[in-house]
Amino acid sequence: MKPTKFQTLLAWAVISTTAGYLVPKLIVASGGQVPIATLSLIITLPLIAILLVLFALPMIRAYRSAGKTKLASASKTAKPRTLINPFYAVRVVLLAKAIAVAGAIFFGWQLGLVWLQLSAPVITAAIWYNLAALIGALLMLIAGWVIERVCRIRDDSNGEASSQSGAKNIEANPA
Repeated sequence: MKPTKFQTLLAWAVISTTAGYLVPKLIVASGGQVPIATLSLIITLPLIAILLVLFALPMIRAYRSAGKTKLASASKTAKPRTLINPFYAVRVVLLAKAIAVAGAIFFGWQLGLVWLQLSAPVITAAIWYNLAALIGALLMLIAGWVIERVCRIRDDSNGEASSQSGAKNIEANPA
């Protein structure tokens, strides 16, 4: 699975910003009100980001310890690397990818709403709810994108070199 590109997230955010601006503008033009983020949305978006970080804590610890083991690999007292269940890691990566895309969509929608409210002749106090939801969506987007990067498998140059030299030995000495 390839990591989510920044351009993909930007595209989703631009599309949803356009929708978040134009759809409520059409609703207001036909006599309706600008949608306002509810308290449950304001709480849920950052809570999703926090839960994702909690789910990814084993991978974050392994990521940090991998950097330390490279430094301490020369010493014989280095701690062995902790193994992570690969199925758990894949689930967390997929969840992070989904949360990053959903965060980009929520961020764009809320940005469109805030933009519409700021461009209105009268700014109501309801803009604070949409600003709070915008910040929650941004947290969700950042958490998903960063956790997806942390959970990537790095290329192990030592492992590739040893497997290639083993292949050469087998080809040179057929049994």
